[in-house]
Amino acid sequence: MKKIFLLVFSLLTFLQAHKIEGMDLSAKLADEDKIEIIGTNKRAKLPLDGNKIKLLSMNNRILFEGFLKNGTLITTIPNEPYFIYMYVGSFDVVIEGIAPKNGFQGLLVSKKDRAFYYSLFFSLSFIFLTIIVILRKKFNLKIFQIK
Repeated sequence: MKKIFLLVFSLLTFLQAHKIEGMDLSAKLADEDKIEIIGTNKRAKLPLDGNKIKLLSMNNRILFEGFLKNGTLITTIPNEPYFIYMYVGSFDVVIEGIAPKNGFQGLLVSKKDRAFYYSLFFSLSFIFLTIIVILRKKFNLKIFQIK
């Protein structure tokens, strides 16, 4: 029982991998074709200065690279879906990019639902297999035994 609890606990803690508690990254439209990226320190309520910002496409191509000045960076909005990465020491903070007014060209299909269904399938299969193993041990069943 302790092993199962440790496994679940470790999986839940790994889900927060791309979130640093004291740092905040946000993006808003500055103009029709410009985006303003804002990096702040939550605890001190101060803007970050000099942190590296990258706009990466969904297939990991670098679209833009720059540095925060007084907590902000203004750049043009790419025409394809992208992520905004802010490097803080050896960590990074990631958010999804804002779409331009007329939308993205060559829009990619979101894989969030697919990932959810894969996770659900594997979770239910492990639960099912666990129940089978428990029932075999409890009732001393010889199901699926190779002779």
